[in-house]
Amino acid sequence: MEEKRRVLIVDPSRVARAALAKHLSAEYDLREESDGESAWQTLVLDPSIVAVVAALNLGKCDGHALLQRLRSNRLHRLSDLPFFLLISENEPLANRVAAKERGVSDFIVRGMSGDEILQHIGRLVNWEVSSSIMPPAPGPSGQPFVKRPAMCRRLCDEMSRHGNSAEYSAAVLAFGLTQEQMLRQRFGAAAVEDLGRRVADLIHSKINGRDAMALGDGSTCLIASPGTTLATAHAFAQRVCRALGEQAIRVGKERLQISVSAGLASLPVDTGRTASQLIDLALARLEQARHSPGNLVVSAADPEYVDPLSSLRSWQGVDAANQRLAQAGLDMLPLMRLLETEFNLGLPLEQMEGRFRQHVSLSANTTNN
Repeated sequence: MEEKRRVLIVDPSRVARAALAKHLSAEYDLREESDGESAWQTLVLDPSIVAVVAALNLGKCDGHALLQRLRSNRLHRLSDLPFFLLISENEPLANRVAAKERGVSDFIVRGMSGDEILQHIGRLVNWEVSSSIMPPAPGPSGQPFVKRPAMCRRLCDEMSRHGNSAEYSAAVLAFGLTQEQMLRQRFGAAAVEDLGRRVADLIHSKINGRDAMALGDGSTCLIASPGTTLATAHAFAQRVCRALGEQAIRVGKERLQISVSAGLASLPVDTGRTASQLIDLALARLEQARHSPGNLVVSAADPEYVDPLSSLRSWQGVDAANQRLAQAGLDMLPLMRLLETEFNLGLPLEQMEGRFRQHVSLSANTTNN
């Protein structure tokens, strides 16, 4: 029997926790806490938790403070954890927008049906369960991808309905193989397009029904997501790129470790642009991400360049050096995997990743306990 995934419910009301548990217990193994500080300790110590459903008003550490601890943590399993905020049906729009900007993944409205709650949670949690790139099925793909002009018109219509509202959020995400040029040279354009389509099929199964997805040139795929903030889109893109970066996939007669990069454009951050310009901006940032080793997601224009060797030298003699060096090692793993694929260096990548994660985890526990 398949083991259930674990969700943490955080609410000071025992009745509220019981109501949520009634809806979730069939699909998930549940942990419950009544205050934010206890919830944080549980999250640090229990790596099997795949999502948090929390109220805002908590004792000791409120919902916003708990979320801030998660999003600022250097351990990816904590910083990327889906966080669902419990709200009332009449929660003001301004509060929802502010919560999204802080990194809330989605909202669970009190009184929402069990099916709706499961759908909201499953859309993000299921990415961690099934992220395997399947071989192409015989015959044409059944995924309903639209053409770029249709996606552009749909996004343009959404933007027009909201006028120049500073509260309106929308995101455009462009995904593509990081090493597309190398793969095209070795295996040909058709193989790259096939691999890109398989990646797109997988990503399509994880997005919201209101989102539109189109295929671009080569391995590129585009997503237009009305109502999605930059923080939410960036967190989703990071999960996609990290999960797919752990995939080994057969291309021709070879089995390769692939890497996926992403470029993001969003409103209101990139204000003053048309729908078409937002798409072009996301594609430009995808190209920037492809040429930025260790930075698979780019969501801002022309980030300031920092010499990584200079940063490493500045860590010498610092107590937190082990944690920071270990995190740098994790960030460089996609580049090292690419080097291993290209040059067969014999790098012990699994052992290296294990040691890096061990040091980051130990430092996180020491800092937050």
